[in-house]
Amino acid sequence: MAETRINSGKAIALRSQARFAIRNTARCLLVLGAVLALPCVALPIRQALGMIESGNDDHAVGSAGEISRYQIKKDIWRTYSFSAEFWDEKEAWRIADKVLTARAEEFRRCTGRAPAAFDIYVLWNAPGQFRSVGYQPQLISRVVAERAMRFANLVGVPEPRALVGGNGKTEKDSGSAVRPEGARQLASAMTGRN
Repeated sequence: MAETRINSGKAIALRSQARFAIRNTARCLLVLGAVLALPCVALPIRQALGMIESGNDDHAVGSAGEISRYQIKKDIWRTYSFSAEFWDEKEAWRIADKVLTARAEEFRRCTGRAPAAFDIYVLWNAPGQFRSVGYQPQLISRVVAERAMRFANLVGVPEPRALVGGNGKTEKDSGSAVRPEGARQLASAMTGRN
């Protein structure tokens, strides 16, 4: 008889633990759902570019001598500025904006369309490679393609022709390069207001 009471006590304890676990799991799922439902805020192009290139470190110096948070090559810096203060975020963006604007114009002339966020990063990071493959994203290196995808995700304008593993296959193919909200951000970035 005493053994039956002990077993029934264990069963009651297990049932209460199970109810507790189910309630807490349900609460956790509700909280997780609420967090996931929050809208994500896209970054301005200048912040996303700084994050990808240097982690927004104004004093970063790249392995090839690139300077500033945007990792600008020294010869390009000197073309656009007499300043030696590469740690000045505003001066660095002024130069980056001029470089991106010129590269975006060339891209527009060659392709007949405005660059998407994916294209903007490739124009920044590997313009020669991109030009040499006729601005075809599926032909650029896998490393650059992966960074370009991260950049596009940060600015909140996912590339509709996103590469899958850099193998030339696409996830989906819609004709639009930049959604309207992305086009406004890109235009403001290119004019230095972003």
